[in-house]
Amino acid sequence: MNDEPYKLREIFNREMAGTHEVLYIADKLVQVFLPELYAHLEKQTVHTSMFSTQWLMTIYTSTFPFDLVTRVWDLFLSEGWKIVYKTFIALLMHAREDGDLINKNMEEILSYLRHFQSKVDGEKIITSASKIPLKHRHIQKYASEFRKLMEGGEMHVHEVIQRLLTFDDSTIASANSQLKKVHRFIRLKKQSDVSVQDFSPKMVPVAFEAKLAVMISDALSPEECAELIQRAKDQSYDDVLIRQDGMKASQHVAKCSRAIVKDFDLAEELFQRIMDALENIPELAEKFVDAPWMKKKVDTPLRATGVNDNLHFLRFGVGESIAPLRDSTVTRGNETSCVTMHVYLNDNFKGGVTSFKGDRRYFDIKPKMGSILIFDQDLRHEECEVTKGKRYFMRTDVMYSPRPVIESTAQ
Repeated sequence: MNDEPYKLREIFNREMAGTHEVLYIADKLVQVFLPELYAHLEKQTVHTSMFSTQWLMTIYTSTFPFDLVTRVWDLFLSEGWKIVYKTFIALLMHAREDGDLINKNMEEILSYLRHFQSKVDGEKIITSASKIPLKHRHIQKYASEFRKLMEGGEMHVHEVIQRLLTFDDSTIASANSQLKKVHRFIRLKKQSDVSVQDFSPKMVPVAFEAKLAVMISDALSPEECAELIQRAKDQSYDDVLIRQDGMKASQHVAKCSRAIVKDFDLAEELFQRIMDALENIPELAEKFVDAPWMKKKVDTPLRATGVNDNLHFLRFGVGESIAPLRDSTVTRGNETSCVTMHVYLNDNFKGGVTSFKGDRRYFDIKPKMGSILIFDQDLRHEECEVTKGKRYFMRTDVMYSPRPVIESTAQ
């Protein structure tokens, strides 16, 4: 717990450098995500450290309900401090609305924040936190900013805190501008436009069991798809031609072009869109998050932690395809992949279906622009030959890690 992504020792060492860094980052994030509330707090001379210190240094174990604490710690053990900051913002969003903080003075604000903690709905707060578009790069940006201020003793902790208190109209405008740039994507589609098709029952005749196979339609807008296609072109594609021993020159296992883009923020955004789409289908969301079919292979329960940020952009011309195969498992630290993800970027071509193959039966899925297909990596599948036009899609993996077990002792 003293190394990344936790670094708890730095919080409680003699200099408490980690404590000041966490408070600095939290304060900056309030400026970005809640600029109007931040301005009102500053006007009332309420600094965020007046309430954030107890919340963040104990990671909400001091006075918050147990159902919130266990949910936060479950995710904290998986991904580190990001969930702590997202929960902090979600709590302030809830307090702003429920407590009408914008219309309260200093004493009323602090009184409300002291008493509302024991009454919050843990599930509601975590749901709100999961929708906050906070990225690791935002946390890293403010952590680096804090360390530069502290380097060589150029600025002491009290001076850093004093600098945080400087907030004027230009800062508010800047914060609003930052908030608009948080998403790489423009989100032209409303969540209500997204539809989900569960193809898992269709896998029974093919794989002899209901393997996970889900299509999320209209998860990306046409503009977003075009942006991703152009981004891959800018990266440049490399030809991929794989033959097995003994194959003729005209035969191949895989023939296409590929560009590999590493993008943690884009991977996070795509994972969040999957979670948003499955939010109102709890049985399907649970299946995706918990990967119950893996119980036969691993002893420890798993939990989906995100999307592999090595994104493979594939381009198929006429006559190009990938022969039937099962995707290889990817491991990264204590994470392992269990699910493949396809993001279909266009559909103005002929042929090129994704076909799941059994010994005697098959099931075809026709790519639709803007759709995301997620499926069990153990499913044998083929990217069939394109007969007209060019096909573009992106593939990567959904990563899983052992689910932390939090034991409670009855008092």
